[in-house]
Amino acid sequence: MRHFAVVASALLFAGAVSALASVDSGLLAMVPAGSKIIGGVDVTKSRNSEFGQYVLAKAQADDLHFQEMINETGFDPRRDLQSILFATSGPGHASFAILARGTFDQNRIKTLAATKGGASIVTYSGVDMLVDKKNGAEMQSAVGFLDTGVATIADLNTLKQMIDNRGVPTLLDADLKSKITSIGNANDVWFVSMVGGTDFLAEHWGTGDTQAKALQGVTQSSVGVKLGSTIDTTIDAETRSAQDAQSLSDVIRFMASMVQMQRQNDPRAGVLANALDGMTLQNTGTSVHFAVSVPEKTLEQLAEVGGKGNRAAH
Repeated sequence: MRHFAVVASALLFAGAVSALASVDSGLLAMVPAGSKIIGGVDVTKSRNSEFGQYVLAKAQADDLHFQEMINETGFDPRRDLQSILFATSGPGHASFAILARGTFDQNRIKTLAATKGGASIVTYSGVDMLVDKKNGAEMQSAVGFLDTGVATIADLNTLKQMIDNRGVPTLLDADLKSKITSIGNANDVWFVSMVGGTDFLAEHWGTGDTQAKALQGVTQSSVGVKLGSTIDTTIDAETRSAQDAQSLSDVIRFMASMVQMQRQNDPRAGVLANALDGMTLQNTGTSVHFAVSVPEKTLEQLAEVGGKGNRAAH
C-alpha cells in the first residue's frame, strides 16, 4: 500500500519543484469532460529555473522510501517528468485527474504496484489500471497510462471515462479554453477556475467573516507564475459587480498590510514585506488584478526561514 502511495504521489512531485507553463495541448485534450478548474506546470522549465534547482538540491535527499521507489521503478520525477496538468469539476466530492507527461517504465511500475503497493491491476477497455484497494468504491483512485509517455492518476470513475474518450479531444467551455491559452502560454505555472467563490467557501471555510464575504463575489479567477531571477505572480478575478471588485481589492490590501506590519516581528513576514511594498493592485469595473514580483533569492530565504521554523516545532 505504501508503494502505491509513493508511485502515485511521485506524479505530484513537480508541484514542489515549481513551488502551484506553457500549455501542454496534448494533455489538455485528455482532461475529463466537464472540468471547471484546470492548472498546469511546465516541469522542464520549472526544474531548470533557479528556484527549481534550489528545491531539487534539497528535496527528497534523505527520503529512503523515495529513493527506494526510484530504484524499483526506474522513475525519478526530478528527471523524468516534463509537464503536469490537473483538472477537476469543482470542490467537494468532484471528479479529478492529474495527467503527467514523462518517461515511465510501465512494466516495472505495474509490477511494483501489484507485488508491494497494495494495488490491483484491473484491465478496462484494453488499459491496465492500478487501482488502490484501501478505499471504498466511491473513493477509489487509480493510475493508468492513456498514451505513450502519459500517466494519469484519477478517481476510478473519471479514469474510466477518460479511457472511454481517449482519442477524442475534450471540448472545453470556450471561455475556459481562452483563459487557459492566455494565462498558460505566458507562465510556467498556471491555474484557471470557472468556479465561483461561494462554492469554495461552502466546502472549506464558511461564509461569515469579511474575507469570506469578499470571496463570495468572485465568479472566475486565474493565477500565473513566471519563474526566473524574479518570480512574477499575477492573480486576476472576475466578480459579480463593481462593488464586489472593490470589496475584494480592500481585502487583498488589508491582508498585505497585515504582513507588512509584522515585518519586524516575524522573519517570514519580513521576507515578503518588501515584495508587497511594490505590489500592483487594480480593480476596473468587475475585474481585479493583483501582481507581485519576488526576487528568487527572497524565495530561498523564505524557504530557509520556514524550514527552520518547522524543525524548531519538532
